[in-house]
Amino acid sequence: MSIPKTQKAVIFETNGGPLEYKDIPVPVPKPNEILINVKYSGVCHTDLHAWKGDWPLATKLPLVGGHEGAGVVVAKGSNVTNFEIGDLAGNKWLNGSCMGCEFCQQGAEPNCPDADLSGYTHDGSFQQYATADAVQAAKIPKGTDLPGVAPILCAGVTVYKALKTAELRPGQWVAISGAGGGLGSLAVQYAVAMGLRVLDSKDYRRWSTWCH
Repeated sequence: MSIPKTQKAVIFETNGGPLEYKDIPVPVPKPNEILINVKYSGVCHTDLHAWKGDWPLATKLPLVGGHEGAGVVVAKGSNVTNFEIGDLAGNKWLNGSCMGCEFCQQGAEPNCPDADLSGYTHDGSFQQYATADAVQAAKIPKGTDLPGVAPILCAGVTVYKALKTAELRPGQWVAISGAGGGLGSLAVQYAVAMGLRVLDSKDYRRWSTWCH
């Protein structure tokens, strides 16, 4: 696949400044990175926080936002062994981490003090070509519906981790706050697939009556 030298992207130079749709260079993957031709990208509320710059952690500037990108691997660094050209891949919130600190060793890479974050400290998915650390990039099975999987790379991961760390067993009840929203509706689907019993509003009213 021929890779162009420039691409279209949505970028801002300052926090809260204009969002510009313009040509920027296509990034060259580092030895540990893959280059993804982004076909679809979701939009997360975190992207608004990154643009506003209202979180304590400073954003990269200028910045291309986005961390729910799904596409095709078109190039890879010399050290990458887990992806091949033509594979489907996603760049998610966690783009890279040190893999050596206490958090990384315990499987809590998002808490790594040196974590690299797509669309925050690393240019993200609001561009045609985005780089991602091959260790943290999502490997997407061939034939997957890319527009459907893009939001899973943030919203889906968020609620899946919550259910996973709750250490519930099939048949147990789970209460999902905000189940009617985007993340909540995904959580309900995951919970059902995990064999859990989801507490809905009628169940809550009945339980509340019993408790009182």
